[in-house]
Amino acid sequence: MSEKQENTILTENVQQLEATLRGLWDRTKQAAEMIQSLREQNRTLLNTVDELEAKVEMLQAKLNRRDDEVQLMQQQLHEIRSNGLGMLNQDEKAELRKQIVSLIDKINSHL
Repeated sequence: MSEKQENTILTENVQQLEATLRGLWDRTKQAAEMIQSLREQNRTLLNTVDELEAKVEMLQAKLNRRDDEVQLMQQQLHEIRSNGLGMLNQDEKAELRKQIVSLIDKINSHL
């Protein structure tokens, strides 16, 4: 093999190596850009998760307060019913209306 052929083969090999290295560099650069983009997305998602967790905690506390209020109201309703101060039947309502009307009439007659 002549020196010229060896130089040609060497030049071709160097050119192939350069092309391979350029390709590797381009892929490495793309990978680095993708990694950077994914890191930014990850930060954004972590912030969103933190915000959502804070909202869940706030809503859970609100729900707990409401549950406490409901429980208190149920206890009060039970006490009212056990004391006989619960709902009036139709006859009792009619009698109460009559008494109210009678009281209003008496007040109006004195005015």
